[in-house]
Order: sequence, then C-alpha cells, then structure tokens
Amino acid sequence: MACLYTLDLAMPRHRLFLLKELVRRDFQGRYAGSVLGFVWSFVQPLWLLLLFTFVFSTVLEISLYGERTDNFGIFLFAGLLPWMAIQETVTRGSTAITDNAALVKKLAFPSEILVLGVSLSALLHEGIALLVFLAVLLVAGELAWAGLPLLLLAVPLQLALSLGLGLLLAGANVFFRDVAQLIGMAMTGWFYFTPIVYPLSLVPGELRWLVELNPLTALVGLYREALLGDALSVPGETLFLALCAVILLGAGWWLFRRLAPEFGDQV
Repeated sequence: MACLYTLDLAMPRHRLFLLKELVRRDFQGRYAGSVLGFVWSFVQPLWLLLLFTFVFSTVLEISLYGERTDNFGIFLFAGLLPWMAIQETVTRGSTAITDNAALVKKLAFPSEILVLGVSLSALLHEGIALLVFLAVLLVAGELAWAGLPLLLLAVPLQLALSLGLGLLLAGANVFFRDVAQLIGMAMTGWFYFTPIVYPLSLVPGELRWLVELNPLTALVGLYREALLGDALSVPGETLFLALCAVILLGAGWWLFRRLAPEFGDQV
C-alpha cells in the first residue's frame, strides 16, 4: 500500500483544485436546503454576540477590571473567534480520514488535503463571524483600528496550530478510534482552561503559570489585542505561541506522513 501513496508535487494545480472543491462543498453543504442559505453564516454569530452580551453583562455582571472593554459580550466574543475555528478543525479534522474512506483508498489521493480543507473551511466561517463582529464594534464605538494588523500574525499562527493538531489526531484516529470519542471531553476541558469566559486576571497566582503554558491563552490575548487594543503592539507571549504552532505543525505533518501509507488498509 505504501507504494500507492505519493504526494505528487508535480501537480500543484490539481491539488489546489481538489482543496478548493473540498472547501466549497463543505461550505455549501452546511446550508443546503435551508431557506436563508448563506445568510445563516451572518445571523448565527450575531445571535451569539447578542446572547453573550445579555447573559454576561446583564445577568451575571462579571467585572472586567483592567481589560480593554467593559462589555463582557464583546470581551467574550473576541476570545471565541479563534476558539470556534480551532474546535471545528480539531473535532472534524480528527475524523476527516475515516469519514472519507472512499477517497482515501483511491490511488495517490493526497489525504492531508482532507484535514487542510476542514481547517480552511473553519477559517472561512471564522472570517464571516469576524466581519459581523467588526461591524458591531464599529457601531458600538469600540473598534480599535490600530491593532487590526495583528490579525495578519494571529490568523497564520492559529491555522498552523489547528492544522498541526488536526493532522496529529486524524492520523491517530485511523488506528485508534477512541481518539474521536476522547476529543469532545478534551476540548471541553481545554475551553475552560483558556481565559475565554473569564479574564486572565481572575486566575489565582499559583495557577496562572499553568494557564499561561496553554498556547491558546496567548492566541486569545493576541486576538483581543488586535480587535480591542488601541496600539500596534505584539504581546510578549506571541513568541511562545509561534513556537508551539511550529512544533505542532511539524509534529502533525511528520506523524501524518508516517502513517498515511497504511490509511487505505485501515479505513
């Protein structure tokens, strides 16, 4: 089976076409048959933003002392943007090979495109949610234009981090199907281990170092600096985030390539 798996680097246009079709099919498939269709991709993030604002600003009244905004809905949604894309990439990417067994068994099909397609589809939906959020920030008078260029740094680091994890888990799940079952539990824990629904300042001092070892802590901080910051300054923990992203992407790619020749026999 190993001889059948080739990366076929001589056909970049063919691979690009496959990737584009996978992303297009995934995006269109989400809204197929619905009345509003593509409009749902704008309605859903707006509804979440309104819901979070009401619950956390009106009902719970959580203090945001020292943060860049007093609106908890805005604070929360700025952290949810990268999380939603990473959660989708990791969750759906982990089963991308087993869910597309017919394609994987085809001669010389580049299996890594399946995971990359999930990553880009999640990023596309995040981009739509980001446009909605920017419009809300503009109306609310809280849009910090100076920090927006930081998104050019945050998005590639996020993609590298999530793609690396997706490749690692997709390869492992082919041989150990329990991986997909464990991911839901792990993602729930990871969510609450990341300062998304609470500011980092509320974490007790003796536990803060553990939270800061979480690369998503740095990523969420970078997003909030980009969307709510009033100056173009790169947070110090961004270097740690970049290091984690490079290591995960490299490890994910290496493991995936090592296991890929056996995918056709296992799915």
